[in-house]
Amino acid sequence: MKKQTILVMMATLTLMVQLNGCLSEIPQPNWFNENNNEGSEVFFSADNFSIASWNLQIFGQSKASNETLLNYYAEKLDDYDLFIVQEIRDSSGTAIKKLAEKLPSYNYIISERAGRTNSKEQYAVFYNNRTTLLNVHDWTAEEQSEFERPPLEATFNVNNWTFTLYTIHTKPSNVSIELSNLQSLVGSPENDTIILGDLNADGSYYDESNFQHFKKWDWIVTNDMDTTVAASSNTYDRIIINNATVNNYLNVGIMDDVTKSQSDHYLVYAVFNPDQP
Repeated sequence: MKKQTILVMMATLTLMVQLNGCLSEIPQPNWFNENNNEGSEVFFSADNFSIASWNLQIFGQSKASNETLLNYYAEKLDDYDLFIVQEIRDSSGTAIKKLAEKLPSYNYIISERAGRTNSKEQYAVFYNNRTTLLNVHDWTAEEQSEFERPPLEATFNVNNWTFTLYTIHTKPSNVSIELSNLQSLVGSPENDTIILGDLNADGSYYDESNFQHFKKWDWIVTNDMDTTVAASSNTYDRIIINNATVNNYLNVGIMDDVTKSQSDHYLVYAVFNPDQP
C-alpha cells in the first residue's frame, strides 16, 4: 500500500475518532510527529524537507560494533532528508563508516576531530539525493581557541531552497560564552540560516527564561520541550532559524523513542517547505 494512501486513510480515521472523543486510543504510525511546538500532529510529506540533529552520546567503536544498536540508529535516522550526528568520538574513523554503510542512500560530510583535551569529537552531516551540497566550511582550525568543538558550516540546495546550517555541541560549562562567539561568527545573514545541535541551552548551563543570544532569531525547539532521556526535563538540543527561513518553516518535533542505552538525548527535527525560495 502506498504511503500516500495510508496517510489519507489515517487522516480520515483520525477525524472520525475525534468526533467520537477517543483520539488517544488510536495507535500512530512511526512517521507521525508526536511532539511539536504547537501540540498537534503533522505528517511528513514527500514534498516537504526534514532536517534532524541527534547527539548519540559517545558514538565510537563500542556502539558501532553493536549491530542491534547500529540498526536502531539507521532505522530512526533514515526518516529524515538531512540529519546531523553529534558526539562522534572515534580516533580510528571507523564508527561513522559503519553507520554510513547502514544508510547507503545518503552522502555525508564529517568535521575534523575537535577538542582542547584528549577527548575529541566530530560532527557528521548526512543528506539524501534530493539535496545538493554547495559549500562546506569546518571552523575547527580557525576557531579552536573560541570553542571546545567549533561549528561545522554547510550550505545546501533542495528544489527552490538554498540554506546554510551551522551545527555545534557547546561545552556545558561555557555555554554563554560559546553562544556569544557563535553569534559573532554567524553574524546577521540575509540568506536562510539554521543553527542546530546540542547547545546545552537549559538547566544549570544556561538560563532559558532569559535568552541573551540570537534574540532576533526564532528558537523553534521551545523551552517547554524536553530533549533528554533523563527524568528531569531539559531543552539542551535546539533548532534556531533566522527571519529569512521563517517562510520555509512548517513544524518542529522530537523523536523520543530512545532509551539510556541508546543515547542520553532525543532526536530533534524540523520540517520545511523547499519550494519556497
